[in-house]
Amino acid sequence: MKKHFLLGAVLISSTLLAQKEAKQFSLKEAQDFAAIHSYTVQDKVLDYEKARKTIKETAAMGLPQITGSFGYSYNAQIPEQPLPAQFFDPNAPEGEFATVAFGVAHQNQATIQLNQLLIDGSYFVALQATKVVKETKSLEKEEAEIEARKNVAQSYYGVLVAEKTQEILAKNLKTLTENFEETKKLYENGFVEDQDVTQLELLVNNLNNNLTNAKRQVKLAHQLLKFNMGIPLEEEVVLTSSLEDIISPVRSDLSLSSSPFQVDQHISYRALISQEKGARLQLSNERAKYFPTLSGFVTHSQSNFANEAADAFSFDTYWIPGTTIGASLNWQIFSGMGRQARVQKAKIDLDRIRVAKTATESQLELQYEQALSDYNYAMDNLSNQMRNRDLSERIRNRTLRKYQEGLASSLELTQVENQYLDAERSYITSILNVLNAKEALEFALGQ
Repeated sequence: MKKHFLLGAVLISSTLLAQKEAKQFSLKEAQDFAAIHSYTVQDKVLDYEKARKTIKETAAMGLPQITGSFGYSYNAQIPEQPLPAQFFDPNAPEGEFATVAFGVAHQNQATIQLNQLLIDGSYFVALQATKVVKETKSLEKEEAEIEARKNVAQSYYGVLVAEKTQEILAKNLKTLTENFEETKKLYENGFVEDQDVTQLELLVNNLNNNLTNAKRQVKLAHQLLKFNMGIPLEEEVVLTSSLEDIISPVRSDLSLSSSPFQVDQHISYRALISQEKGARLQLSNERAKYFPTLSGFVTHSQSNFANEAADAFSFDTYWIPGTTIGASLNWQIFSGMGRQARVQKAKIDLDRIRVAKTATESQLELQYEQALSDYNYAMDNLSNQMRNRDLSERIRNRTLRKYQEGLASSLELTQVENQYLDAERSYITSILNVLNAKEALEFALGQ
């Protein structure tokens, strides 16, 4: 019994640990996850499913419609009609009337009716329109997935940059703290001036403050990434792709800047094409209203009449049948020019979309040219910042050795340390700019 208890405790503990285990994502895995679970994508998926149900709803309008009804009435006081009394009594005087009640106290009627739409131009246009709506919603879903991938990539880069910045600051703080402690000892033994200690202490304090802020930025960057991925903020996420893993293939692959721009492949342009189809169908729908509609129906009823309540719902009595078959033709001959105005409005909507399509084509091409220019500049700037970082690091290391040997002042060390930190920040920022420019260029290409 004790063994079973221990085994159960181990299993429960293992389950709890597994539940608390952090989720791990590479950049691609994070993007794939967001393309399914991000809040915007989930909303568009539901909108797409709604469009599919709308298609079924519209198609059902052309299928047979069957309705049934049952009515019961109790005539508490049956109305009487006056008739000449001589109909009942030949000896009755001329002009005398007698009243007679026509009807029974209880009456039931069960009816079933079949309606079938036979001819309606608007219905056939509506069927085509529902397919366009489905296509539009599918494109919106695709656009949401592209946007989710882009947002997650940028958030992922933001986390890596924030963590890299924190790492650099922590490393520099450690080195400077060690130098500060050594300088304090030298000052206590009278080998350096108070200004050297104060200058280093000021630098250490600034780095401490920057490091504290960097830790906050890392936390915020993680939360933004989880939000864009559709993950609850309280869950733990570990990133398995490093900044170097991501930037290396970008720097070595120059094919992106030479990719041809094809406006008809861009998601925004394809969405406008779908809207244009919808506008054309709306115009066809308004024109179809000029024509008549034809529908057929079959109605069958069974009626029961009784003076006693017990007989009113009895199936042993005779229920009087009645069947009607017919058709209905409706044609709105004149609508006070309202129909013509609706057709003209539909034409204007179609013209507006065509204008928007032309404008969007030029706008997307301009967006591509801007994104390409920004990407090329970001790549050139990255190379330049790499050289600047290497140079500032060499200057900083050389000045640090000179300071340790007593050949450089604390002010010189502070200046080159700040210069080195600025170069590191600029280098990290240039990496982020390249990655963001890459995302913008891929989006401009419709990828």
